[in-house]
Amino acid sequence: MSEVLDKIEELVDDETGFEVQKTSRRIRVGLPCSPLSLIFEETPSDDVFMALHCSALRNFNGDRTDLHDVCSWLAASFLRWLGVTSAALIDIEHPATMIPAELSGRYLIPAQPEGYVLAPGDVGLGLAGDMIRYLALFEHAAHTHTTFWHPTFESALEPDHDYDAERSEADDWAQDLVSQLGDRVSRDDIYTQRPSAGWLYYRTTDGAIAVVESKKLVDFLELLGADPNEEIAGVNGFLYTGKGFDNFIPRDALKIADRIFGQDGALATSSRPAADATVIPLENGVILAKNHRAVLLRHDTGAGGFPRERSLVLERNRLEQERLFPPSEFTWTDEVDGGRFERLIYDLLECEPGVREVRTIGSSREGDGGRDLVVSWVTPPMPGEAISQGVTPARERRIIIQCKARKRSVGRSDLGGGILDTLFIYHAEGYFLATSSQPAVAVIDLLEEVRRRGDYFTGWWGRTEIEKRLRRNPQILKRYADIVRPAQ
Repeated sequence: MSEVLDKIEELVDDETGFEVQKTSRRIRVGLPCSPLSLIFEETPSDDVFMALHCSALRNFNGDRTDLHDVCSWLAASFLRWLGVTSAALIDIEHPATMIPAELSGRYLIPAQPEGYVLAPGDVGLGLAGDMIRYLALFEHAAHTHTTFWHPTFESALEPDHDYDAERSEADDWAQDLVSQLGDRVSRDDIYTQRPSAGWLYYRTTDGAIAVVESKKLVDFLELLGADPNEEIAGVNGFLYTGKGFDNFIPRDALKIADRIFGQDGALATSSRPAADATVIPLENGVILAKNHRAVLLRHDTGAGGFPRERSLVLERNRLEQERLFPPSEFTWTDEVDGGRFERLIYDLLECEPGVREVRTIGSSREGDGGRDLVVSWVTPPMPGEAISQGVTPARERRIIIQCKARKRSVGRSDLGGGILDTLFIYHAEGYFLATSSQPAVAVIDLLEEVRRRGDYFTGWWGRTEIEKRLRRNPQILKRYADIVRPAQ
């Protein structure tokens, strides 16, 4: 086991009751009676990948998809409420059944603000120690507010009768929900009743919608909801900028929630949804709760969905621009040299957590920095991507970086022969755009489409994202004063 993992193990306080399980490249920290644990794993680039793993205990019999789902909801909601992270929920496919909707467990991947790869040195160790302490806080909260988090056979009532997908109450409830969901349902959806947890549960085959009927669960989630003061009305939904996270909830999700809650468009037409219901935006979904019912809707609600909506707001209204885009701390030259900009991106990538190697490829003759970069980059699963049980969520990919120095937004015509062609030519598993301005909305849509059409990683940095990294790496900023410098 590496020196870094040894140091992380030393951070575990005996008072928490946490046990540490060790292998050669991974440690797992958690309570033996809890469904949640924190994992730290060495990556191929010798960084340390950090994630939470959720797997319900076997005290509960039958399919435990409902427990995997709800337990991960609560953990992700609590961490966002604390201001720790906006986490992505990554499904672990069930290895032993042929039922698509069933889960074997779930990973919670920290996405914002620090990410899932620990920085080297004391900074990374500090974040690891913080996460261990936050996990201890959550264990206490979950134990206090639920009856199912730390179960025993006695507290689970009669285990042999704890799970039943054919109870008449569950059947009647599910049929009512099917009528509300309409064309969103499938014959392969699953539903059940779990008396020990006190809920009814429904999940669509594709995992896009999950519903729980439980007053106790809704009461707990109400404590963790977003502050209505976080909300900024956008064009297609609502932006949330509190606690250092950037999240977005589309109105389409609110319309589905209205149907599930049995109300006529109250949330979709509201000017402040978080004042009318419990709203918890995560990195790849949103939890909404009202009365006795809670729902998880899968959407690109984090660092992917937020910039696209922000771009629409920028195009629509200057006043909203001033709220979402404060004055820059940097001054850029009117004409940014393409070669120098590419070199800036090269240096920033070398400092990016999870990046193992950066190389230059292609020609340097184009005026906008037409040369490409190729990086070996450890990335998390993409939203909607499921992984097999026992397979690490950390994955090293070969990613093409295209650098575009522009005064105006980068449009689709600026990308040359096309993203898929570029991926094919360079045998790459991902595409990333870096621009000194920002990508047009059409380019963001294209990146999302490429990601949906194949197992590809896509992403981008605009001026705002580059400036964030320049603040973290002032030594790089000094080397590029000819193109960007601190504002006077």
